[in-house]
Amino acid sequence: MKKRGRGISLISFFLLAVCVVYGRFLLPRWLTYDHLSILSWDVFGYYLYLPAQFIYHDIGITDFSWLQKILDQYAPTIGFYQAYPGPTGEYIMKYPMGMAILFAPFFFLAHLLAGPLGFPTDGFSLPYQVSVALGCVLYGIIGLWFLRKILLRYFSEVVTTIVMILLVLGTNYFQLTAYDSAMVHNSLFTVYTLIIWFTIRWHDHPKWNNAILIGLFVGLAALIRPTEIISALIPLLWGIYNKETLRKKWELISGFRFQVSGMIIVVFLVGFLQLIYWKIHAGKFVYYSYEEGETLKFLAPYIMFVLFSWKKGWLIYAPMMVFPLAGFIFLFRQKREIFWATFLFFAVNLLIISSWTTWWYGGSLGQRSLMQSYAVMVLPFGACIAWLLKRRWWVKGSFAVIALFFIWLNLFQTWQYMTWIIDPSRMTRKYYMSIFGKTSVPEGAHRYLEQAENFDREVLDDGKEYEIRSLAFFNFEWDGADQDVHITSDAAKSGIHALRMDSTIEFSPGMKMAYSQVAPRDGSWIRFRVSIFPLAGMNETPANLVMTMSNKKGNYKYKTIALEDEDLVPGAWNEVTMDYELPYVQDPDDLIAVYIWNRGKETFYTDDIKIDLYEPREEQ
Repeated sequence: MKKRGRGISLISFFLLAVCVVYGRFLLPRWLTYDHLSILSWDVFGYYLYLPAQFIYHDIGITDFSWLQKILDQYAPTIGFYQAYPGPTGEYIMKYPMGMAILFAPFFFLAHLLAGPLGFPTDGFSLPYQVSVALGCVLYGIIGLWFLRKILLRYFSEVVTTIVMILLVLGTNYFQLTAYDSAMVHNSLFTVYTLIIWFTIRWHDHPKWNNAILIGLFVGLAALIRPTEIISALIPLLWGIYNKETLRKKWELISGFRFQVSGMIIVVFLVGFLQLIYWKIHAGKFVYYSYEEGETLKFLAPYIMFVLFSWKKGWLIYAPMMVFPLAGFIFLFRQKREIFWATFLFFAVNLLIISSWTTWWYGGSLGQRSLMQSYAVMVLPFGACIAWLLKRRWWVKGSFAVIALFFIWLNLFQTWQYMTWIIDPSRMTRKYYMSIFGKTSVPEGAHRYLEQAENFDREVLDDGKEYEIRSLAFFNFEWDGADQDVHITSDAAKSGIHALRMDSTIEFSPGMKMAYSQVAPRDGSWIRFRVSIFPLAGMNETPANLVMTMSNKKGNYKYKTIALEDEDLVPGAWNEVTMDYELPYVQDPDDLIAVYIWNRGKETFYTDDIKIDLYEPREEQ
């Protein structure tokens, strides 16, 4: 079986590598001056270690002026979030330094060439952008080479070829390798192929070089992204599937305990680089450099979103991966010695990814966070293909039709994504359906996208495509209202009562309710309407309409409107409306709060406080 089609996988490897490189130059996007450049957004944060240390000699960013000049000149990000002031007053990089280590050869090459080529040697001019981009494409091709070697250890040339073609052309691997190769996922994919390959080699030949390389690449994976320490499950579980193989694995570890100890020491030494950085610049060996709202909530509360949401569902945007998922069944039957290592790694990895509060992981084509695990998933993928090739002609034919459709869909959607038809982070079911198979965005379809997260006022279009549900209403006309010192009959918008807000009342009645109690559909909004009667200009009685989502750590989507900016007419009733798109929540128990915040000491009146939920209509 391995002899059949001899050499076809090698030819396929070269052709696929050409496709990736050609794709990179087909849509080069070598911009250097805005947030579409290679060294932008998260990549800017991975890379910042290098120019900070080797050009500006200020890795703690104690002098922000050089960085401000870079931000002003190249605009690599909207809002600087890639580092935060730490306990010692120095800026601490948000991301670990693993990617900076991988970028380093290409950074130094560009630094040597930039001056002679007439470009600024500032770390961000065109030579740096091109060098890092092409260097990361090279990493991707190296990963594909080792992927082929791994597949050939267990499958035929034909199966290996089919798996490589379907993976590269039929999943978001292509987009993340050809275009977004500087993101962590492409490099981690390669690191994982090296971990698997040297795990196989060490089990075949327990030599020091194989052991050290396993430790080096496991440590590097964790240095790129700390949760990737789970890559250690691969060498740990490799070859185990029953009591006898468990006993043999223990004998192997015991017999080569010095190599295993060396492997563990290397993992620690690689990770210690980050601990040293934190100790020097944050004053402690272990420091949490992410924002407070970004954390793990275990037990995978977002697993259905990760797999099936229209925003970033893995199987929505990479449906080809249903085959390796099904392939776990055949891998268990055919090659049990590698089943548990691959299956348990995939399960633990999926649980971790589905536990991150920002489970959509920013802008990407589909669920980018699972891409590096494709290096492991090719093994059940190969088992599935091997099983299919032994079926009857109509089964193979049906599979071929489906696989070709998935390849077309992936390549077309990659083009849509790269030309801004598919939005990087605001996709919804309605918008996806409106642009499916389209080469341009239909007129009016943009209104189906999620509201962009920004500091501007959010506005619900017209409410005509929404079902409206009342969440709270206060007209201050209830029995006993006269007994409340803050309710008055001096002024009223409707009925005979209104709420008097003065120095003795800071917050109005409103709503504070758990998200699970509201139970809104995806894409829902809250509309907050109030009537305000100012006795004088609101600059003298400043107040805000406030809507926010919060958890135990504080607010994570806080929106407010200052009433003094609303041009309200004194001595008259003025209606003010505030719209708020509900975000993806971090926990169903998170609270939605809506209220008026009185920041002044003078008096104004409010009446008819109305809080409504606008839910997208369900299609009949």
